[in-house]
Amino acid sequence: MRDQISKPTNPDVKVNKGFDGRIFLSNEEYQTYMRRMPVRYIRKRKKDLCEICGKPPTKVNPFDSSHIIGFRMGIVFLGLTPDFLDKNENIVTAHKKGCNSFAELSLEDSCRRLKTIGVTKLPSHLPKNSFECWEQISNN
Repeated sequence: MRDQISKPTNPDVKVNKGFDGRIFLSNEEYQTYMRRMPVRYIRKRKKDLCEICGKPPTKVNPFDSSHIIGFRMGIVFLGLTPDFLDKNENIVTAHKKGCNSFAELSLEDSCRRLKTIGVTKLPSHLPKNSFECWEQISNN
């Protein structure tokens, strides 16, 4: 008779603890995500019309939840937390083909957007080109 293996019981640990409302990842978190990108948890309900072109979804071009500050750009170049990137204010409804790419800001425009919400400096562990872009925006 085969021994029964009992399932390990989970301690009372909440999965996906979040980032306590922080905008930026710590250096350790950033280094971890450079090894493997985090999962996206978008909870914002999609609109009836595309927020980019104003048209409804179609069978060949359905809607997607699109990040204004792109998820990969936000993690890699700006060190933003997934929680911040998945906030409703950073998500728009857009067609999967075409409109989705128009929804996402460039690095320069992403820096400008951060400045409009009161961010004054970037974490020190980001790539050099992020700081160059930030400085360029600050000098204009």
